[in-house]
Amino acid sequence: MKTSLNLILDDIPIPRFARVAQDLPAPRLEDIPGRMQEQLTRPEFADTVKPGQRIGITVGSRGIANMPQMVRILGDWVKSKGATPVVIPAMGSHGGATAEGQHEMLLGMGFTPDVTGCEIVSSLDVTELGEVAGLKVLYSTDALNCDGVILMNRVKAHTDIVGPIESGLMKMATIGVGKHRGALQAHSLGLGVTGEMVQQIAPVMFHKANIIFGIAVLENAFDDTRDVVLIETGKITEVEPQLLEESRQHLPQVLLRDLDVLVVNYMGKNISGDGMDPNVLGRSLIGVKNPAMNVNKIVVLDMTPESHGNATGIGLADITTKRLFDQIDFTATFTNGVTSNGIAGSRIAPFMPNQKMALQCAARLTLQPDLANLRIVRIKNTLDVAEIWVSEALLPEVAANPALRQLSEPEELQFDDNGDLFPPASNERHDIADNC
Repeated sequence: MKTSLNLILDDIPIPRFARVAQDLPAPRLEDIPGRMQEQLTRPEFADTVKPGQRIGITVGSRGIANMPQMVRILGDWVKSKGATPVVIPAMGSHGGATAEGQHEMLLGMGFTPDVTGCEIVSSLDVTELGEVAGLKVLYSTDALNCDGVILMNRVKAHTDIVGPIESGLMKMATIGVGKHRGALQAHSLGLGVTGEMVQQIAPVMFHKANIIFGIAVLENAFDDTRDVVLIETGKITEVEPQLLEESRQHLPQVLLRDLDVLVVNYMGKNISGDGMDPNVLGRSLIGVKNPAMNVNKIVVLDMTPESHGNATGIGLADITTKRLFDQIDFTATFTNGVTSNGIAGSRIAPFMPNQKMALQCAARLTLQPDLANLRIVRIKNTLDVAEIWVSEALLPEVAANPALRQLSEPEELQFDDNGDLFPPASNERHDIADNC
């Protein structure tokens, strides 16, 4: 039966789309095991693990390319020293801020004992190591009970934090290894000062705790591994800002900037802390993260299963779908929002009955006079922008840009009987080598 929404939206045209490859600079580390082993044999790292020790390896909630493989390499190296490696979830309030939820989240992301060769040790217990500037230095009790901890994380521009330290090893220590209480404290005065708090707390951890070294994972613009850099604990505060600055040249981006609508197939906590990376969207929870990107309306169609219902960042979208709404774990989402003081990201965007109506609704809300010729880009997610879909109105710009290659002729979008994209909107990775 037709609804009032159908009466408003049914006649809104949806343009034809063509597949386009983005040729962004994408240096790629071909030999991850070789690169890691070469550094692990250096004197400053080779003797940090002793026989009989128990060594924790931190793993966060992001879907970092090749991370299970890296944990396996690292775990095997620890075992070669006669020690026992364990994986410690380092993800603040994610996984519903429960030990069980974080354990399940890691399993769902592929960090199973069969893959990594390591047991997962998960609890939210923390030990106070002291205070700095009125802030408690909170450290995972599981990590402290180890003989040493290897801090591993991606170094990359953060979704909301702006400064010399954003996403990386220092944030992983303060908010990840600090568990839920550490995350609450770091976000207690708002996202605008979280970076400063991380810069105060992390160095105390490096001095007082048992972190034996750090591993910074660097990515290219297509979310693949560009480099893996081992850093002595005492040098992390010096080296990480340099790696962050360099990483800004390799961020994912959409090269078509003035858009009426940006359609995101999937959001998710394994993709970004905000579900969708503001560095790609242009807008963030606390303002504008990427002023070069100008988007009128953002539509998100679905959520990754690895998110386990945590829809933090849905507030960045203007329109979503009932399909996504029905997957939301509101406790997990609101816990994340309250912990980070980014509750705006937990606001539920209006959700349409199906994906077709979501696209039509966003088109109407642009208020553009010629809805048949809207400038629309559709992406898989904000990590995978190797291949995008663009509306016909953008094809002249594609042809004029040497970094863009049209891969197909424009075609009508196909929808199933429910009004959802058919074949279903994909979140599968592209083979980057085939698209660069």
